Amino acid sequence: MLRRGTPAAPLQRFVAFDRRLSARLAIPREARCLRLLALIAAHSGDSPLWLTGAVAALVWGDAAWRDFGWRVLVGTLAAGAITTPLKWLFRRQRPPGEGQGFYTRFDRHAFPSGHAGRSACLVALLAPLLPPWGTALLALWAGLVGLARVALQVHFVSDVIGGWTTGIGVGLVLGLVF
Repeated sequence: MLRRGTPAAPLQRFVAFDRRLSARLAIPREARCLRLLALIAAHSGDSPLWLTGAVAALVWGDAAWRDFGWRVLVGTLAAGAITTPLKWLFRRQRPPGEGQGFYTRFDRHAFPSGHAGRSACLVALLAPLLPPWGTALLALWAGLVGLARVALQVHFVSDVIGGWTTGIGVGLVLGLVF
């Protein structure tokens, strides 16, 4: 155990706070209805879903939908191309608990959250195409995706904040291209 005042002590306190906060936001197994809603929210940020929508917009959409499709396709792929190497760089383990599923079997690292990164990137990229209320709804959705990932115990709060920060950064840089 490190003593107060040593360089790593503030980091350890932050990690402990992050774990406590994340545990408080967890939804117990017994709250089946709430867990189902969290599962739906969390998986609404899955990349296969967004990639399928992007391809559909590109193939069958008019010019406006194709612009939407390109932004979603590029944003989804770029956010993943940035968050995945970061996960392998930091190698932070996922929270202990009951949050086991498809993604956690193939991606055992948690920081930064790929779902949070993808959703924030999409908000940044799609905002210019949406009215202000649409951007607000999309940002609310991104917030719910991140919160659901914590509630299902597959990420800590800091993983989600790291994902949002990364995703917004990627989205703003890509926005310069579009």
